[in-house]
Amino acid sequence: MDTKIIEKIQKLLSLSESSNENEAKIAMLKVQELLLKYKLSMKEVKEHEIYNEEVKEKVSNISFTKARWKAYLAKIIADNFGCYHYYKRKRTNIIAFLGKEEDIVVCNIVLNYAIDSINSIVKRLKYKYSKQGYSTKGIENDYALGFIKGLLEKFEEQKRANTEWGLVLLKDKEVVEAHKKIKFNGRLKVSAKYNGHNDIYLRGHEAGKKFSITDKITEGANNYMHKLTK
Repeated sequence: MDTKIIEKIQKLLSLSESSNENEAKIAMLKVQELLLKYKLSMKEVKEHEIYNEEVKEKVSNISFTKARWKAYLAKIIADNFGCYHYYKRKRTNIIAFLGKEEDIVVCNIVLNYAIDSINSIVKRLKYKYSKQGYSTKGIENDYALGFIKGLLEKFEEQKRANTEWGLVLLKDKEVVEAHKKIKFNGRLKVSAKYNGHNDIYLRGHEAGKKFSITDKITEGANNYMHKLTK
């Protein structure tokens, strides 16, 4: 029995009780479609117990002061995996995620992988520019902004291709309620300014659209589960 499919159906069932009549109808149609596709009964779905459903916080090892594009990247990732993001402020701003345990683990894996990918290319670009006697100022920022834009477009394309996925990615009620209870000390402005490196921005945009996370999520999730069962 595929737990992830059952979780999707259970979330859609919750949406089918929405006061928005159109949303409720769409959700119920998707429930019926998935039940037929995976040969499941409504009884199996309703009786299936979901584990690790507790809402938790995951403080990442990613921090920033001037590189505010990291905050923008964290927001895109959190929004597309049913989580919230915010910052633990000390000398730097440390990114944290709030959501169901499995989701925050995925957010953390994707954030680290994306930043590693960005940093790897930026390092090479800076070396190339400095060797040719050009300034490297703004290269990291513009490449990262292009990458994030491309990644956002990739997520949007996935939602359009799989209409039920957009509904499933909505934040769970428990996550929303847990977020409401947090008392934040002010807001942090995280806008990142484009520096005019159009070719570098476009290169980042292309990389973001091609960014593949499936294998990395599977690998990271397996490592996480291994730690839990040690």
